[in-house]
Amino acid sequence: MHLKNFIPGLFILLSLSTFAGTNFLPQKKEKTNLSVDSVQLGIDYLKKYIQPSGMWFSEDPEIMRLVKGLVQFAENERIDSILVRLERFQEKKDARYISRLPKYVNDSLIVPGYLPYPNILEKMKRLDREIWNGVDMNSIPLPVNLTRNAVKGEAIAPGDEKAILERTGIVLPDSLMNVHAIPDSLIHSANDFNRIRNRDQLRSSLLEQARVNYNNNIQKANLDSAITRYRKYAVRVFSDSLQNNLRDSLKFRNHQILAKYNDSIVRSVNDSINRFVQTLQQYAHNDSVSIWVQSLSGKPSQVWLRNNKRSANRIYIKNQQNDSLAVRIMNLDKHSLGIAIDDDVTFTRLGQRQHRDFVFEKFAPEQKLTKINKKYQIVTPWDMGGHGTFGFTQTYLNNWKAGGRSAFSFLSVLKGYANYSNPKLKWENTAELRNGWVRQGGDLNQTQKNDDKLELITRLGVSAFKKWYYSSEIDFITQFFNGYNYPNKDKPISSYMSPAKTLFKLGLDYKPNKNFSLFLSPITAKYVFVRDTALIDQTKFGVPEDKRSFWEPGFNADLRYKLDITPRISYETKYKMFFNYQQPFKRVDINWENTVVAPLTDRINMSFMLYMLYDDNVTFPTGKLDSEGVEIFKPKWQTRELMTIGFSYKINKRIYKQRRLN
Repeated sequence: MHLKNFIPGLFILLSLSTFAGTNFLPQKKEKTNLSVDSVQLGIDYLKKYIQPSGMWFSEDPEIMRLVKGLVQFAENERIDSILVRLERFQEKKDARYISRLPKYVNDSLIVPGYLPYPNILEKMKRLDREIWNGVDMNSIPLPVNLTRNAVKGEAIAPGDEKAILERTGIVLPDSLMNVHAIPDSLIHSANDFNRIRNRDQLRSSLLEQARVNYNNNIQKANLDSAITRYRKYAVRVFSDSLQNNLRDSLKFRNHQILAKYNDSIVRSVNDSINRFVQTLQQYAHNDSVSIWVQSLSGKPSQVWLRNNKRSANRIYIKNQQNDSLAVRIMNLDKHSLGIAIDDDVTFTRLGQRQHRDFVFEKFAPEQKLTKINKKYQIVTPWDMGGHGTFGFTQTYLNNWKAGGRSAFSFLSVLKGYANYSNPKLKWENTAELRNGWVRQGGDLNQTQKNDDKLELITRLGVSAFKKWYYSSEIDFITQFFNGYNYPNKDKPISSYMSPAKTLFKLGLDYKPNKNFSLFLSPITAKYVFVRDTALIDQTKFGVPEDKRSFWEPGFNADLRYKLDITPRISYETKYKMFFNYQQPFKRVDINWENTVVAPLTDRINMSFMLYMLYDDNVTFPTGKLDSEGVEIFKPKWQTRELMTIGFSYKINKRIYKQRRLN
């Protein structure tokens, strides 16, 4: 199995799991009575969009305040006036609770017809190529002053024989080479003088002709170059103009497509919000109000006011003569009460003339909410969250007599998880990113890395017996930036994917509670890969000189335990051990991480980490030589201790899903 195929596959699995656990659109609304579960689902959905954010906003803040009040009513208090104002708002045509600008569409690449920016650049390049291939350069008109303003080359002045011979490349015959160097002793007659004069004139004529030709060629070349430059510049200006027009038109088209797509999403979200608002409205309408009615004498009688069911109570009213009058009190709706004299009238001083039995139906609902049969069950299989910590330390010294150096350090830790759980299956996915730097003094060359880690873990477990699970796990770990043997920064000793370690595990996982886990995997394969063997010495990580990777089978044990020392201080330890089956007691990997976290405020905490690592495949120089004079390398314990105080932020989210009950 190649590592380059494994990593994309892992990210795809995590993405599919997240998509599978998300229920964006609400379920179809039932026409029968509502359940408490549907109310909770509506509350969670409305909270998702009414919270302040940079993407979703409301064009009517007043109506969003009413929706928030309705959610608060469903959770805490009762406010009947909200219902009337919401019903008026719902009667408006195209009433929208919230809106969103098209620029905040985060899934634009899947919108049909939308062109990503690389595609726009490709269309612009294609248009540029078509313009250059189809244009006739000679048909481009030239300005009148182009020839006049053409840059002239360095012309040869008349009579400059040295420049003519050097720059024109003319070759004179031997008889014309040194005509000026003939001594007077060789001239004996007029014929000798004429012959020498003719040779001098011939030489001058040849040189002058070469000079004229050279100057003409220089002038023509400069003119041609100026014409070529001008026509290329004209084509470039024309092409850039058409490309800009094409880019603007495509961007405008993308904006229209996104606006139309965003409008459909906004309508869908508002329809969902409206359905859930109506769910909560009906829930509020069906809520019961308890009142007590009491005569001047006698016990009080409780009456429940509600909309969907009528009930009647009988009370007796007495006067000073102790005459009794039976009165029926009935609830008409949530806001109305009916009173009628009962047929059974009794006076103590007169005999009873008529008696008619009337059976009253006693209504005694629960004190909190009306009990309704459940049609759905809310399940939360997905639990997602994480936390991040960012810490800074800065020291500045100037003319400090006690000595020292200015320093600046930075450490960031990001951890996230996405866990799926049901009674028979557990799928846990975690990711951890760590990065820290230290700089001493003001020189950037003094910047050193003190922490760098990328770890991805996915574990799938199927219930076996009691608290044990049949489990399999993939554990991948590497780093982001180059590592050096400081202060030497000329040659890196590690880099991204150099090395990258992957463990494939199969075994049993014991999980008695959420704070303890023991994973025993007798079937484990350890795979080490070094991407860049040109700069990184792979032999320092156990990889043979002629290879880029190696693997070894073994036994792996993972232990995780978390303890709350106090309500605000927690301790967590993670211990991992790997035995190589080929050399079970000689080749051992130990990874032990201890972390103590103490929150100082809601957003600031102090953390201390002690990290100990021992890997037989990672060796260090010992400063000793063997019998052949080669330096000896041996594995050593690696220790890292970090203490930081910084900003911390936690996220914890559950994905709610509905399951219909039979």
